[in-house]
Amino acid sequence: MATPALYDYNFPSRSAQELYGDDILVNMVQTDDMWFRSGATVRVPKAMTWGDFYQTQFLPYVSANPHTKAGQAYSFQLQDVDFTAKDEQTLDELGVGHKHTFTFANA
Repeated sequence: MATPALYDYNFPSRSAQELYGDDILVNMVQTDDMWFRSGATVRVPKAMTWGDFYQTQFLPYVSANPHTKAGQAYSFQLQDVDFTAKDEQTLDELGVGHKHTFTFANA
């Protein structure tokens, strides 16, 4: 969430989409574990498939949680809307945009 400045400033954003080319920033945070509330932001290509994102970005992040069990299923939300995907769909096809947030919980 953006925080309004209490003063005028004139410098460019360092996280504007234009600076990332074909990549986007994606946020992830777990909502059902009060002991593991550390969000993460990853830089990934828009053309990355959901299957690749899940295997290379999501699973390493969630495995840092000591409460994670092998084979655990998760329910996802993207921008507070329930989210399901097929492994072969790209993030762009799924409507994942720059600085969008995935929230997830144990299913």
